[in-house]
Amino acid sequence: MSVLASNFIWSYTANGRASAGVGPRSVRPITPDFSSLRKRQSLSSAHFSCGQPLTKSARPSWMRGGRLSPRVVASDGAESSTSTNGGSVLTVTIENKPEDNVTVISISGTNKENLLLSVSTALNSLGLMVVNASITTKRDTNTILDVFMVTDAEENALKEDIFPMLQELLMQTCLQTYKSSAPAIYGVAAAAEARWLRSAVNANSASSMAGGQGESSSVSKSRTAEAANARSEAAAALELAAAEMAQAAAILVSVERVASELAMEYDGNPDDDALESRLIAQEEARTEASAVLERRMAAMEAALASRRQLKMQLQEISDFIPTQPTREREPEFAQPPPAVGSGPGCGQGYEILLQGFNWESCHGLDGMCWYDYMKSRIDEFADAGFTSIWLPPATESVSEQGYLPLDLYNLNSKYGSEQQLVDLIKKMRERNIKSIADIVINHRCASIQKDGRWNQFGGRLAWDESVITSNNPEWGGRGNAGSGDEYTAAPNIDHSNDMVRSQLKEWMKWMREVIGYDGFRFDFVKGYSGNFTQEYVDASVPRLSIGEFWDACDYSDGVLAYNQDAHRQRTVNWCDATGGTTAAFDFTTKGILQEALGRNERWRLTDAQGRPPGVMGLWASRAVTFIDNHDTGSTLNHWPFPSEHIQEGYAYLLTHPGTPTIFFDHWNDPELRSVLAELVTIRKKLRIQARSKVKILVARAELYAAYIDDKLCMKMGAGDWSPNRHSEHDLGGDKWEVCASGKNFAVWRHGAGDSS
Repeated sequence: MSVLASNFIWSYTANGRASAGVGPRSVRPITPDFSSLRKRQSLSSAHFSCGQPLTKSARPSWMRGGRLSPRVVASDGAESSTSTNGGSVLTVTIENKPEDNVTVISISGTNKENLLLSVSTALNSLGLMVVNASITTKRDTNTILDVFMVTDAEENALKEDIFPMLQELLMQTCLQTYKSSAPAIYGVAAAAEARWLRSAVNANSASSMAGGQGESSSVSKSRTAEAANARSEAAAALELAAAEMAQAAAILVSVERVASELAMEYDGNPDDDALESRLIAQEEARTEASAVLERRMAAMEAALASRRQLKMQLQEISDFIPTQPTREREPEFAQPPPAVGSGPGCGQGYEILLQGFNWESCHGLDGMCWYDYMKSRIDEFADAGFTSIWLPPATESVSEQGYLPLDLYNLNSKYGSEQQLVDLIKKMRERNIKSIADIVINHRCASIQKDGRWNQFGGRLAWDESVITSNNPEWGGRGNAGSGDEYTAAPNIDHSNDMVRSQLKEWMKWMREVIGYDGFRFDFVKGYSGNFTQEYVDASVPRLSIGEFWDACDYSDGVLAYNQDAHRQRTVNWCDATGGTTAAFDFTTKGILQEALGRNERWRLTDAQGRPPGVMGLWASRAVTFIDNHDTGSTLNHWPFPSEHIQEGYAYLLTHPGTPTIFFDHWNDPELRSVLAELVTIRKKLRIQARSKVKILVARAELYAAYIDDKLCMKMGAGDWSPNRHSEHDLGGDKWEVCASGKNFAVWRHGAGDSS
C-alpha cells in the first residue's frame, strides 16, 4: 500500500473541518473557500467534516469521539468472501447496520500497493457515498484493516441483494491496480462539499423530472421556467465539477508533499531498502492522484462546454437573452470536411455491417473451415438484417490471420480455399449481403532473400527491393520515402511507384470481377497517403470502401482528454484525402464511448457544440462505428470495450448516425444476440441511417439521452429519464412507447402505449 494510504489518519478540528494527517506531522491540503455555499445550506459540523449529516450523538458508536478507530466487522449474518493471489490473502466482509442506516465494508488481510485507491475507485464507480473510513496498516506483518461506511445516493444502507455483486467487484479490484482512479473519500473540505453538491444536483434533476410529469403540467409549463431550471441545473453541475476538481487537487498536493519528504529522507539513506520501497509506492500513488486530477479537469471542461451549449439553446427564449451584444471569443472547434465525396464510402447510408471473423477464425469452427462455417450461417445473418459482412484477409500469408501477405493472387489461406471463398460470396449475394474484402497493401512479405534480406517477392507480382520504401533500410528498400507511418513487421510498399499502383489496381479489379467481392476494407491506411486509396477505389469501383485509420486518442497522465477534436479531425482529413471516396472506422467514438460508460462519465458523449464527439458528429456519412474488432477485442484484447457495458454501447451505435458494425464475438453470444437483433430491427424499421440527425438532450455522469430523426428517443445509464416526462424538450408529444430495453438502456418510438 502506498504511504498515503498506510499513514493516513483522520481528525476533527475545532471548526469541524477534517484535516488529513500524513506521516509524522499533519499536512492540511489546500482547499477553496466554500463559506458562500455553507451560507446557502445549513451544514452541521459533522456534515462538513466527514460528509454525513449526523450530530455527534447520532454517529455510530464505533466512531464517536472524533477520530475514527479500527473496527473488525463480525462475520455472523454478513456476506464474507476471501481472495488469494500471489501469496496475498484478502477478506471482504459486508454487513448492514440498521441503527445507523449504513453499510459497513471491511477489507482485511495482506497489504497491497495502491489498494486504497483501487477500492475507492470501485465504490465511486457504483455511485456509493463513503460516509467515513478507517485505514489501518501493520507494517511488521504487512497486513491491513480498511473499514468503509457507505450509503447509496439517497443516504440509505445498501440492499442486501447487491452484496454478492459488490463483493465480486471488490475482489476483482483487490487483485489489480486501476489507473485513472477517482478516490473521493478523504475528509477534506472539498470532498464534503462535492458530496453535498452531488446530492443537490440529483435533487434538482429529480425535481425537474417530477415537474415534467403529467400532460397538463407538460402543456402549461412556460419556456421561461424551463430555461431557469436548466440554468439552475447547469450551475449546480458546474459547482460539483469545481468541488471535485478541488478535492482531487488537494489529494495530489498531499501525496506530492509526502513524496518530497520521502525523497529527501532517501537522499540521506540511499541504502535503506524499506525506505526505497516506500518511495516507489508513493511515486505510484502520485501518478494515480495526478490521473484523478486530470479526470476531474476533463469533467470541468465538459461542464463548461455544456454551459456554452445551454447559452446557444436559450437564444430562442428572448426574455432570457441579454440585450447587450457580447464580445466573448468563440472557441475553435473541429472543422467539417470541405466537400462531400462522390465515391462509395458507406453506400446509401443504410448499411449494417457484421465483422465476420475474430482473431482465432483462421482455425475454423465446428469442424469446418471458416468460409464453410460462415456459409452455413448466411441465412441467419440475412434474416437478422445485416447488409454487409466484412470477411478476413484472403491472401496467402506468413501469419495465420492473413495480415502479413505473400502472393496476393493466391487466395488459399487458413480460412479456406479460393473455391470455398467464391462459394461463400455467391451464397451472400443470393441473400443480398455484400461481401467486404480485407485489403492489406501497406506492406507485403517477400519469399526470397537477397544479400541476407527478405526483399524478393514471388507469385504473379514478382517485385524486388525497388518497390520497398527507403524508410525500410532493414529490408534494403530502394524506393521513395514512405508517405505515412512505418509498419515495422514487414517491407513497406512504395505506393508512389507507378508499376506498383498499376498492378494493385489490376489485382483489386480481379478481386471485384472474378472473385466477386462487393467492397473493400483497407488495412493500416496510416501507412500511405489517402490519395493512393482514392486511385485504387476509382479504378476498382467497389460498392463500399472503408479504411482502418487507427490513431491514438489524446491522453494526459493516462486519462482520456475530454476534447478529442484533434483526434477525429485527423480521421476526417484522411477521408478527405481520399476525395471522400472512403469512409473510416470511428476510433474516436470507440475511445470516448468506452471511457464514458466504463467510468460513468457520460458527460463525455457531447462535444463543445452539442454534437456527438466522434467522427460521427463531424462527418457521419464517413463514420463506421464499432465497439470492438479482432484487434481490440477477441483473444488479443489490445483495447477491449468494458464487457458489462456492451449492451449500452450497441444501443448507442444502432440508434445514432454513422454506419454501425457488430463484432462477430458479440453476435455469437446468444444472450447478447437477442438484444442486438432487436436493436437492428428497430434501426431498419425506423430507417435510421448514416446521416440521421441527433439531438443530445442529456449528457451527465449517470445519464445520456438523445432524440434521433424525430422518430426515436434513447437513454443510457442508471439515471431515470423518459421522453414522456420531459416537457423542456419538444419531442413531438407524449405518446412514446418503449420498443427496446436492456442493461442500462432503453429505446422509445412514437406510438400510443407506454407512458413511462
